[in-house]
Amino acid sequence: MANAVSGVAVSEECVRAFQELRAGRAHRFVVYKMDDAVQRVVVDKVGGRDAGFDDLAAALPADDCRYAVYDLDFTVGDATAKGADGEAPRSKIFFISWSPASAEVKSKMIYASSNEGFKKELDGTQIDVQATDPSELTLDILKDHAT
Repeated sequence: MANAVSGVAVSEECVRAFQELRAGRAHRFVVYKMDDAVQRVVVDKVGGRDAGFDDLAAALPADDCRYAVYDLDFTVGDATAKGADGEAPRSKIFFISWSPASAEVKSKMIYASSNEGFKKELDGTQIDVQATDPSELTLDILKDHAT
């Protein structure tokens, strides 16, 4: 489906990989990029369920933009939780817009103008995070957003 704002299409592979993460819990993260012709968004990298946040961070290039979704598992204190520790498991799916300062201006503009349209294709993301530097995208920051 083409994005009305930027004219960039979203491949079916993108939606399928997201559904596998959201519904099937088959992946920990999916990184998306524009294809070489800048005509559509495609899957760049996929992290299995055993992948960690550091694997996602390593998958984001220092000099180009990307979109990513990340499934964060965490626990919260809950008086109704079973077990002695009183912790209840939770999960949140983050939509991440990665736009490093060193990326080309054209790339930043294309990703920014396609952001909302692409996000709509991935129905079920819960928290948006925009980052321009690794210090703005850490596991602690995601946990702060989630709780």
